[in-house]
Amino acid sequence: MKKVLSTVAVLSIFTFSFSQSLEERVDQLEKKVKQLEERILQLEGKPLIQRKEKESILLKENVKPVEYTLLEKKFHKGENKLYDRDDKILFVFNFTSNFKKDVDVIYGNLKVYDKAGNELLTQPVKIYKPLDIIRTNKIRPGETFRRTLEIIYEPEKPNLRYIKDAPLSDLKVEIEFNKVEFSDGSVEFLN
Repeated sequence: MKKVLSTVAVLSIFTFSFSQSLEERVDQLEKKVKQLEERILQLEGKPLIQRKEKESILLKENVKPVEYTLLEKKFHKGENKLYDRDDKILFVFNFTSNFKKDVDVIYGNLKVYDKAGNELLTQPVKIYKPLDIIRTNKIRPGETFRRTLEIIYEPEKPNLRYIKDAPLSDLKVEIEFNKVEFSDGSVEFLN
């Protein structure tokens, strides 16, 4: 009988010590479920149920979540090595994060137009800082960093030939951001 009581006491102490972390996990999962429900409603075109004032995720109001500047367009000839087989069109950008929290990855679509406004290319992109052992690879609030976005060049596609050959002044390059993964694990969908 004493063994049973001591076992029950140990189990109750053990479960009590981990109950708080379990509650925190449940809270995090509930937040994720709410985010996913909102995203489903958004995709279905149904109006979102308005909550109390949603806290802003941006450093300043009335600014874009991510500002970018196109610095240059280059062409890279593949060297037929294991890691470098394809020819690539490279766009070099400076990105500035206007989020309040550290960011791991920003998702979006790279769109390229000609002078007349005809869409030549839409390609999904992931924007992140490369792994750096000395510094962190998190994108800090207000930080500006350089990133090169690549398009694999296929000469049989006329739009890619035009993008490769045209000067940058004849092209309009935009990035539409649609999702952000923060370093704390939360996800925000951008409109």
